[in-house]
Amino acid sequence: MNFLQRLMRGLGRGLAGALLFVFAAGTAQADGASVWSVKGKRNTVYLAGSVHALPESHAQLSPQLELAYKASDAILMEVDLDDLNPLEAVQFVAEKGTLPPEQSLEDVVGAARYSKIVSRADSIDVPELAISQLEPWAAAMVLTQFALMKSGFDPELGIDMQVTARAREDGKPIDGLETVDDQLSIFDSRSLSEQTKFLVDAADDVPNMHDDLARLISAWRTGDLAALEREFNKERAQAPALYDQLLGQRNRKWLPKIEALLDEDQNYLVLVGTLHYVGRDGLLELLARDGHKAVVLQ
Repeated sequence: MNFLQRLMRGLGRGLAGALLFVFAAGTAQADGASVWSVKGKRNTVYLAGSVHALPESHAQLSPQLELAYKASDAILMEVDLDDLNPLEAVQFVAEKGTLPPEQSLEDVVGAARYSKIVSRADSIDVPELAISQLEPWAAAMVLTQFALMKSGFDPELGIDMQVTARAREDGKPIDGLETVDDQLSIFDSRSLSEQTKFLVDAADDVPNMHDDLARLISAWRTGDLAALEREFNKERAQAPALYDQLLGQRNRKWLPKIEALLDEDQNYLVLVGTLHYVGRDGLLELLARDGHKAVVLQ
């Protein structure tokens, strides 16, 4: 698999895959999990927090997620990975994430920042040529994706991909809450100054990727949303507008689609990045405000 193919596989996994904290992945099974159930009129909708990459030695699904999957007749994800065309991400980056020929990433971010970014890219085997003509948001995606893989986390072993493969074998339909273009447009719509800050933060995170992931292990495995929210708030403070759009705004957009499932006859599994359940703008809180209580699946 070449560089571009690996990059686009990552870009097609969901917006959360571009954020450090949604990569929180466990190294051991625990008694709890980020899985909940909501009773509909005639059915049950299961809500599960996903991580988009896992190390091979720890890729087993939790018992709670296994139960929710087996009880569900259909799956709803951030994007429909079963029908995902990686060329959509390639085309988007080519058309909207690439700088004009007369402009370079160095021109946008400045020589000093660019030198540091290139150094960090080199440390994870990303050639300068791969990012030199990208807009800052797209370059940040590249660095995050490859830092993740260098830390031993494989997107192919992520919860999303495992469930997609199982659903395909079992004949369970999969649908998406949004498209890849919807997701990438959030980054592309930011100003160049905002994108630059996002890129600088991503470069700074490269050496700490593994340690940051390890710190979040317990919180994800045990469904400790308070711990996840504390870590998330640290990140949000660096770019509040971006993070609100990535999570809160998308949650509110998804809410009617998820609530509509509660009127169906069959059971559903809603599988999205774990951080979408965190805080006052999280899906659990939004559902509760509308009278839908989510119960932790034991």
